[in-house]
Amino acid sequence: MKADLLNLLMLATAMVLAMIGATWQDTDASPVGEVVRSADVPAPSATEVTDARGVSVPVGDYQRIVSLNTVADHLLLELVERDRLRAVTGWTVSGHPDAWRFQGLEGVGSSDQLEQIIGLEPDLVLVSKFADETLMSRLREHGVPVFDLGETRGIETTRANLRTLGVLLGEHERALHVEQAFDRQLQALLLPSDQHAEGLFLTVWGDSFSGGTRGTSYGDMLRYGGVRDLAEQHGYSDWPQYTPEQLIAMNPSLIVTQPDMAPVVCEHGILRELAACKPGGRVVEVAGGYIGDPGLGVVKAAAAVKAQVHP
Repeated sequence: MKADLLNLLMLATAMVLAMIGATWQDTDASPVGEVVRSADVPAPSATEVTDARGVSVPVGDYQRIVSLNTVADHLLLELVERDRLRAVTGWTVSGHPDAWRFQGLEGVGSSDQLEQIIGLEPDLVLVSKFADETLMSRLREHGVPVFDLGETRGIETTRANLRTLGVLLGEHERALHVEQAFDRQLQALLLPSDQHAEGLFLTVWGDSFSGGTRGTSYGDMLRYGGVRDLAEQHGYSDWPQYTPEQLIAMNPSLIVTQPDMAPVVCEHGILRELAACKPGGRVVEVAGGYIGDPGLGVVKAAAAVKAQVHP
């Protein structure tokens, strides 16, 4: 029973992180105004870059960077030398499958750790759209530039973030190379559309049915994993909350879901009647910490789907 409860809590945590774009936030933070986009991609010749909240930050050779954004953590490791990083998010250094790549870097666990951040003497702090405005103001009072990358949804926002950071950090050419490598990895996964299996992404908590489709990393994961997104075909977008009737109407023969979720799906009193839970159907679990990753990790999430759907 304890193991079941622990698994449920871990799944719930993972899904919540994914649904907010897998960007770091603290428990007291709330979305800021109507900011629901990435920072505008600047021209390579720009001398300053405007972030997602309309704040301009000078382009510079920043040497003491602190990241409070889980997507930015991994982009930074590709864009700058490791000794230019002072700290990244606590999740990245302790809970992410690639945590080993960040060994030796300090982790910042929540945005109320102002003194810890100031103590790192950063010359730039990167945040997400969920960063607390008070924290940002306090950092700026200490003379620290703060840059909000904004919303992170999947492949397109990852490309935009790469280009934006490339200009901001004086690493434009390097960012282009990283983006090209990212695109090559994605293209290597892509199958012809007539070979795609038809299915959707779904998680189940009790009688709550959550999805992820067009406009999110889940939709990207399905596409590059060789799955034709049934939810998108039925007009859904973002992170829909389904009713049992809606799922029955779609009747997927393939469901992609979180680790250890397959028995939960097919033992549910209503969902057990779906084609995916009948002979010839499939419920595919994507293991690891990449599922729902709206950054570079979408490549590994899609590869995990493809390996099971198209072995």
